[in-house]
Amino acid sequence: MNCANQPAAATTQVPLALETSGVGLACELPADSGSDGRIWIPAGVSFRIRIANPAYRARLLAAIFDLVPDPDLRLVLLGAEVSALGMAERIALRARLAFLAAAGGLLSNLSAWENIVLPLGCHHPQRLQGIAVEVDALVSELGGVPKVLLGKLPEEMTLLEKKLTGFVRILLEAPDLVLVENFAAGLDSAGRTRLPYFANTYHARHPGGTFVQLEDVLGE
Repeated sequence: MNCANQPAAATTQVPLALETSGVGLACELPADSGSDGRIWIPAGVSFRIRIANPAYRARLLAAIFDLVPDPDLRLVLLGAEVSALGMAERIALRARLAFLAAAGGLLSNLSAWENIVLPLGCHHPQRLQGIAVEVDALVSELGGVPKVLLGKLPEEMTLLEKKLTGFVRILLEAPDLVLVENFAAGLDSAGRTRLPYFANTYHARHPGGTFVQLEDVLGE
């Protein structure tokens, strides 16, 4: 079920086997991980999941973005069993993933504008021409004010502005899987309502993409 308008709690009604076809993210965790033991998220949806044990939550994130799962953590990403991939395939898969850290994940010595365009300048410099119009439109769509935000350093931003800046950077990279770390943490009630706008904006640009919110506590 596509839940882009309202992220849903992870379901425990999953296939008996950990399948790969049509999967955005799936894994099997040890019994003491503080979760139901299995996560199974189809591609193309918005979803939220909770792993109560912080150590296993950190292990899962490390496995996803380092693409080197622990022997007892089976991992499927974007239809691929990670342990079966060669190094070149893992590098290609990593390029299709993105992570929005709880604090935005920004470089402290760069402005919002510089944080947003740095990855493009490094990896896709040909896209920089005319990118300002697209960035302004995305910032506005997500509830920010480009003229106010883009010149700020992270230390001058609110937490929501940091998250917004990090997410605009992600949108320009067009990943197939986005993981958002505990979006609600540190935000007031108005700020927490912005998450559906982030998910909707992502799916409007990338209908086949998978948007996963990794929470500390469901419903916060």
